[in-house]
Amino acid sequence: MSELISDDYDIDDEQEVILSEDPTPEVEEESDSAPDTGEDQEKHVQFTPEQQEIFNKTVGVKVAEKKAIELEKRELERQLEELKSNAPAQQKPVVPDLPDPFAFSDDEYRQRIQQREQALIEQAQYDARQRAIEDNRRQMAYQEQMKQQEELNGQIKSYSDKATKFGIKPEELQVAGNTVAQFGMDDTLVSYILADDHGPLITKYLANNLTDLDELSRMPPTLAAVKIATTIKQKAASLKPKVNNAPDPLDTPRGAGSAPKPKGPQGAIFE
Repeated sequence: MSELISDDYDIDDEQEVILSEDPTPEVEEESDSAPDTGEDQEKHVQFTPEQQEIFNKTVGVKVAEKKAIELEKRELERQLEELKSNAPAQQKPVVPDLPDPFAFSDDEYRQRIQQREQALIEQAQYDARQRAIEDNRRQMAYQEQMKQQEELNGQIKSYSDKATKFGIKPEELQVAGNTVAQFGMDDTLVSYILADDHGPLITKYLANNLTDLDELSRMPPTLAAVKIATTIKQKAASLKPKVNNAPDPLDTPRGAGSAPKPKGPQGAIFE
């Protein structure tokens, strides 16, 4: 999908983030068993009750959303294939050349002219069906693209608004986002950070803590999201600006050394 984005993000300049491969563990001795892949790690990992709850409430929701998008995409593809299957399975009709009036009898000549005209009609119908199928395919692809773009625009605006609330300047957020993007991150994990309430703080923290960032980029997306939710997010929260909640003073203090003015009627003397 995209790198983590600031206010001055340009949709047209969106850069594709390359999915980092899971590293192959180094081994000192030969072994008959192959190293676990990222998917194997996800299958064999044992979450603590706290991690499992976070996975179910946050990471699981994001994974489900991504699967829903994939299902919708497959449904659009299925509809397109159905349109194609309903169209007559035939090759484009071939229109014969004009017959030579001197090579055939009058009846045979008229018959060949009629056959040619019928072929022209069938060829036009075939071309119209193909254009309709292609137009339908383009319309479906456009609708899907626009839907994804609207969702991304909403995420970007929310992400930028949260950055402003946390006192992170657009240029600062852009630099942090570029740093995170250089390490490569799965689209699901990027979406997870964008949608998180502390997303800009998480981005800023990771950009300043490259060891944690490198570790996340090498983990399967779901495990990386759990690590963000259980450890990184708490550390990132410490970057919140400190807010002074003390109430303003009720009275403005008088200047030092100035005597209060006497009260009472003008000309009155107080002893």
